Amino acid sequence: MTGKELFALSAGYLSQSAADSEDLAEFAPGWLNVLLAEALPTENQLRAAAGLPPLEKAPVFTPATMDEPIPYSDVLVEVALPYGLASDMMRDDDNDYRCQDFRQKYVLALSEAVRALPEPVRDVY
Repeated sequence: MTGKELFALSAGYLSQSAADSEDLAEFAPGWLNVLLAEALPTENQLRAAAGLPPLEKAPVFTPATMDEPIPYSDVLVEVALPYGLASDMMRDDDNDYRCQDFRQKYVLALSEAVRALPEPVRDVY
């Protein structure tokens, strides 16, 4: 999923199209960068479980790079990040309830993405 596709998905949570939310599109790269930095520890846990090397830092998006794929696990890109971006989009809407509701869903999706990490068991007996 690209940054623009994520923005469109998040706008859908607000019952809007990406075109209806065009006034917020200029803020989306900055909001996305914060969300990616927040989700980096979870992404690295998912990578460790899959045997992949960790990312040293979160990717950075600009308006020019919003068409590029987000290099995070599907569970984060398709479930958690849209809620986080929808929360940011609601911030100036004078609807604190919806903003906090989307934020809580984002935080919950991050915590549910990694339930446990497999580790070898060492017999101590």
